[in-house]
Amino acid sequence: MRVKLSYTVSDEDVLKESAKILGLAADDMQQCIALFQETQKELHGVEDAVPNSSKAVEMLAELREALLAVDTRAAEVIEIVNGYLDYQRGGHLGDGEADMVSPGSPAGTSE
Repeated sequence: MRVKLSYTVSDEDVLKESAKILGLAADDMQQCIALFQETQKELHGVEDAVPNSSKAVEMLAELREALLAVDTRAAEVIEIVNGYLDYQRGGHLGDGEADMVSPGSPAGTSE
């Protein structure tokens, strides 16, 4: 299950925090790369062995889950940065705490 988190940072720290949030996807991105490469090897046949189609399908399913996690994190960062851009275009609201955007996830996704 995914839940939406919210926390407050100063406006000058929004992009730095966005970079940190995006960095949380680093492990998933590395997993994507490794699964991509290993799936290709499995489909070609490892060391002249017959390709294991069932294993390749399982690996592709796992790859898709890792890609979804990266995509979800990227979508969250896009939402935050777009909120920040809207905040900048609208000028500073003066109350010290503008509700720019808090990271969320599309409905029905899981990590």
